[in-house]
Amino acid sequence: MRLVPLSFVKYHGLGNDFIVVDGPLMDPDRARRLCDRRRGIGADGVLTVLPPRTPGAAATMHIFNSDGSVAAMCGNGIRCVARHLAETRGLSGELVIDTDSGPKRCAVHRDAAGIPSSVSVEMGPARVLGDEEFRVEGETLRAARISMGNPHAVLFDVPTRERAAAIGPAIERAVAGGVNVGFARPGHGGGIDLVVWERGAGLTDACGTGACAAAVAAVRAGAAPVRTPVEVRLPGGTLEITVGEDLTRVTMRGPAARVFAGEADL
Repeated sequence: MRLVPLSFVKYHGLGNDFIVVDGPLMDPDRARRLCDRRRGIGADGVLTVLPPRTPGAAATMHIFNSDGSVAAMCGNGIRCVARHLAETRGLSGELVIDTDSGPKRCAVHRDAAGIPSSVSVEMGPARVLGDEEFRVEGETLRAARISMGNPHAVLFDVPTRERAAAIGPAIERAVAGGVNVGFARPGHGGGIDLVVWERGAGLTDACGTGACAAAVAAVRAGAAPVRTPVEVRLPGGTLEITVGEDLTRVTMRGPAARVFAGEADL
């Protein structure tokens, strides 16, 4: 049976790329096919824009990872959805997007030509779950376990793709349900260098919730300031993260870029 052609828009946040579609919700197998970089459109995930769940919200964001699994929250993804809503619905100023980790307040910032360029997101409270040790390939690695609506393990370690690819998969699988694994180096040049192995997607150019988790871990360790924007430098570019003193307010600001629109028969 041939599928109905799917209209989509491709976006990315610092190279973390997404296929954004307006509902209804597709099945996980179709999301996986669409994300295939050789036989599909190619993306780290599919973001479906659905009707809002809470009063006053503009929409709900549903997230499929590239392997067809579901994520509760995605920092780069929500910036892309906010820009999509601003452009397709003419929304301006603040808007609320519902997610599986609760409603998130966003502000779309426009450039001098009036084009949406960056988005600020109130990411909500961070939950510090404590420290955990992982035994991987003869090493004992200590990580800060932090939830930003999705689970993270932040290691103060060498922030390279090679290190993340070698160690990340084992740590991801060591936690029931999987975990995002961040390799962070705080304090270098006044910010944080970070590479993330993402649950359900592997190595990506950027991870918004991972940047927030790394900033929270650095503040908790006394390696980053509170109430002050901190640059988190990822392979795809820089996000600006501000952590409140009691960790209950974490704000992210970064770009969201529209790439192209089209139809897919997959």
